[in-house]
Amino acid sequence: MCYSHRARAYADAMGELFARRILRHVINGRRMEVGHVQIASGPRPAWPVFVAAFALLYLGYGFNFFAVRVGVETMPPFLFAGAHVILAGALLAAWRAFRGEPFLLPSAGLWRAGTAGAFLFVGGVGLVTVGEKLGVASGVAAIVKASAPLWVAVLEGARPGGERPSIGMVAGLLIGATGVVILVAPQFDPASARTHSLGISVLVVSAFLFAVGTLIVRHRPPSASVTAGISWQMLLGGGLLLVIGLARGEVGRIHASDFTAPVLEAFLFLALVHSLGAFSALNWLLRYFPASVVTTKFYVSPAIAVTAGALFLHERVSAGTLASLALILGGVATLLWQSRKMVSEPAPLQVDDADELED
Repeated sequence: MCYSHRARAYADAMGELFARRILRHVINGRRMEVGHVQIASGPRPAWPVFVAAFALLYLGYGFNFFAVRVGVETMPPFLFAGAHVILAGALLAAWRAFRGEPFLLPSAGLWRAGTAGAFLFVGGVGLVTVGEKLGVASGVAAIVKASAPLWVAVLEGARPGGERPSIGMVAGLLIGATGVVILVAPQFDPASARTHSLGISVLVVSAFLFAVGTLIVRHRPPSASVTAGISWQMLLGGGLLLVIGLARGEVGRIHASDFTAPVLEAFLFLALVHSLGAFSALNWLLRYFPASVVTTKFYVSPAIAVTAGALFLHERVSAGTLASLALILGGVATLLWQSRKMVSEPAPLQVDDADELED
């Protein structure tokens, strides 16, 4: 090769390298990553924002079990679940339209939203409603669903290139799991338990499916826009719940007298606080924290469910229950403390994924 050809090839290579670095610089300025999927657009939020998001997450998912229990007293499970999920998704989509933000997603984004919505809402929400309809108490349902972080840790560790928890995070998981075991063990005493074996099995499957959906959202989100991804997950997942309810003939089980004040209040809580508020917080937090940390909501949910039962249903809280709640919250605190360094420096977006930033 002559000197001029070598010089031209060198110039072309340097030009391509320079362009890629410029592109990487621009993308990194947005602090986003889609390939490894940790998306953190703009400056990292302050810790009080994270605290508020976790509080909404914990309260929304904690009282969720109590609200579901109230709702399924008279309403069929899949239509009741699908209706409040669809309403939440429609409200979020309307908010995006009001702000002039794009509504449609590319076909790949819609496929991801539908897949995640099926796991998170049919598996994570619909099956919880079915389990409680089968007779599982709200507190017990929350306890069974507390196995989700363990499923997440196992699935994440088995995934090629998955996150390997540190020794401190493993300790936090074990502390929380110990509290869950202490809380759940008495519920399976044949002399005192008033649960349904099929309902418990449904809830175990629900915890596993929700863990799968959580990892899908974290590693392959439908959109670089959090609200766009959430709204489509709700619309598609809620729509699938309605289809299942219609196929099961649940419409014929609904009567005008079923719409009592407590049922309507539970419905609004599930739509606005749980599906819209807490699920939005879940998706947002997954872009900053490991999935095993965000799903600690399943450790706090039993504590809130038991507290709600004591306050509103006058259920007795034993010393063993209080000890288990202390372990659960201690495990959550350990996990959050150990994961704090993972929030400060999100990894850069891969250049090859730049075409997926549609918003």
